[in-house]
Amino acid sequence: MDSRKVLGDDKVALVIGKMTKGCNLCFPGLKAVIFITGLCGDSCYYCPVSNDRFGKDVVYVNEEVVRSVKEIITEVERQGANGASITGGDPLVRFERTLRVIKCLKSTFGNSFHIHLYTSGRYATPDALVSLWKNGLDEIRFHPVDNRYKKAISYAVKLTGMDVGAEIPIAKGLEGWAKEVIKDVERLGGTFVNLNEMEFVESNANSLLSRGYDEDVKRPFTVKGSLKAAIKVLEWASKNASIDVHFCPASFKDSIQTRNRFRRLAVNDRRWYEKPTPYGTLKWAEVLDMGRLKISIDDIYKYKNHRIKIYESHPTRSRKPIVYEEEL
Repeated sequence: MDSRKVLGDDKVALVIGKMTKGCNLCFPGLKAVIFITGLCGDSCYYCPVSNDRFGKDVVYVNEEVVRSVKEIITEVERQGANGASITGGDPLVRFERTLRVIKCLKSTFGNSFHIHLYTSGRYATPDALVSLWKNGLDEIRFHPVDNRYKKAISYAVKLTGMDVGAEIPIAKGLEGWAKEVIKDVERLGGTFVNLNEMEFVESNANSLLSRGYDEDVKRPFTVKGSLKAAIKVLEWASKNASIDVHFCPASFKDSIQTRNRFRRLAVNDRRWYEKPTPYGTLKWAEVLDMGRLKISIDDIYKYKNHRIKIYESHPTRSRKPIVYEEEL
């Protein structure tokens, strides 16, 4: 097998071959993240899902709690997304809810609206996979908690027209596991494997520390050695695999994916007095001695003899300020 090049850089992406459509839409912030449930049936020691979501049957779109399919559609529209990733937990634990959301997204935004989904494969029966595909799921990513994922991949490849692959975390000591997953996916007819830089966050820190993992001070909120492990696997895959392999750095999710999603939200959902910033936030001002009159920060000069407070927030529905300063 001819060796293939590893392309990209370690802060944005490293890839052999090409990235899936689902990943490509993440870069410009065009994917809405639909957290369909915190239930999953597994307790992976490296799970980065926050404590307010893990094990709880809650639904979020991006950072917003939603309570109906109608609210999901509203949030997707507010973002101006061209696709959605359905995640959890394991979305198939709430299969009917997941199916209803997929159907509604496709009927509202059309067949070109791209949807991918993450699942362990534990609940991925042939009937479930066919139903997901027929109702509009475009891409499925299996997380191999146990060997059941192999049958799930096989069923998805043989019975559906979805793009099929696997997605796993990568860290020092997991190189062998990653190589086996790549070999399994290729053998079973899948087309890609995504390697996620293992995150080091509040919800999994104690579990990781107890297993000898430390945070990388040079790459905040990641496990030390994850990048080196990913490069080893990519170099091996470049010579030993023909499917696409993609390494997604944790920094990409924070500094690029989330920021670009916020930028779109800020532009699409701004109120007349709010000004989008390059960082995906919104700024505005209030004239405190005029009944907290809201004004654009560009108009502050008109109120130079008044007490003014400047606010900045993420483009959430609540507009809860993250920064404010007072001008006299």
